[in-house]
Amino acid sequence: MRVLFTTWSSPSHLYPLVPMAWACRAAGHEVRFAGMPSAVPGIVGAGLTATAVGSDEELTGMSASGKLAAWHKQEQWPADWPEHPDRLSPAQVELLAALGRKQCVIAERMVDDLVAVVERWRPDLIVSDVSTFAGAVAGAVAGIPVVAQLWGSPGVLRYENRALGEEPLPEYAALFARFGLDAPVDPAALLDPCPPSMNLGSALPRLPMRFVPYNSAGEVPSWADDPAVRPRVCVTWGVTAAKVLGAAGLEPLRRIVTAVAGLGAEPVVAVTAAQRELLPALPDGTRVVESMPLQLLLPHCDAIVHQGGAGTALTAAAYGVPQLVVPQRPAPMLLADRLAATGAGRTLPHHVVAGDEHADKLVADALDALLTDPAHRDAAVRLAEENAAQPSPAELVPALAALAAR
Repeated sequence: MRVLFTTWSSPSHLYPLVPMAWACRAAGHEVRFAGMPSAVPGIVGAGLTATAVGSDEELTGMSASGKLAAWHKQEQWPADWPEHPDRLSPAQVELLAALGRKQCVIAERMVDDLVAVVERWRPDLIVSDVSTFAGAVAGAVAGIPVVAQLWGSPGVLRYENRALGEEPLPEYAALFARFGLDAPVDPAALLDPCPPSMNLGSALPRLPMRFVPYNSAGEVPSWADDPAVRPRVCVTWGVTAAKVLGAAGLEPLRRIVTAVAGLGAEPVVAVTAAQRELLPALPDGTRVVESMPLQLLLPHCDAIVHQGGAGTALTAAAYGVPQLVVPQRPAPMLLADRLAATGAGRTLPHHVVAGDEHADKLVADALDALLTDPAHRDAAVRLAEENAAQPSPAELVPALAALAAR
């Protein structure tokens, strides 16, 4: 069969799709990837065939302007809020709607080109990142089944609907109406790589899938395989904070690295080239690695501290690494809480780490517990075993073929 994969963003929404694309290709199917221009280098770097669709100017500005500026500086939301949208305040509901409208704007930029690609190439199946709304539209226009893949978040965050319910946002319905379709079409199934013990329910049919870490290609440095003389702690802050908040978004990283060094552990700071230019002064003995894929680094680490990105969290989970999560946005907060409930990690509020006068001690205490309490290590190992027990992407390719044949 021909399988068209599509995403709007790189890397956080691209990388989770790559293992399934590889699995389809290895099974003998023809695979093509359609993404916004910024995603094309990552697609090609993964050894896949890319087609650019739409335009992606000012995506960072869209994420940091207007109502969405508040998304990056939130206090704690209600527990398990995707399952209990009734617990959300009107301001929180409106913030979710603003996020959905942003994705609709992105879909508007992509959809005409994507529909044209589908019409020319005639895939049998579309596998779309769940937040790439243009994929759902293109499949509906062509009458082709669409499988939506989650990026690792607990539960299904249906930003395209009002208050995460069943009623579509007007902007989402308009994406379908422009092609003469009366109503949005749900995906045929969801590929879900979140471990079951961290996950929340959903009414949509799901295909549980093992999370296979992919954070781009890279080289393992010689020091990584050397026996560590002290505990090694990875500190990473994703890519969104620096893009949206600049150097100020990396300030908590300095406090965290200082706490790691104060415990006698070895801090390893994993950053992009752009982030490295923004790094504050760090303690002596800190090792900084640039653009090193986490799947190459984390097997050599005893713990990780990060901002709560799903790809980072599930990569650490796959390798049984205890985690300290310091989230600032609602989705990472949700993930951090679900991870902490398994015992495989701890969480501290971002505003505490960034501004509380006792932050250094709170961070040090949490890290000390991760490094010395065997309960955290045991829980992290159990989470890795749970992930490994899920069907691999290769095992799910026949299920995708069956959906395409309907």
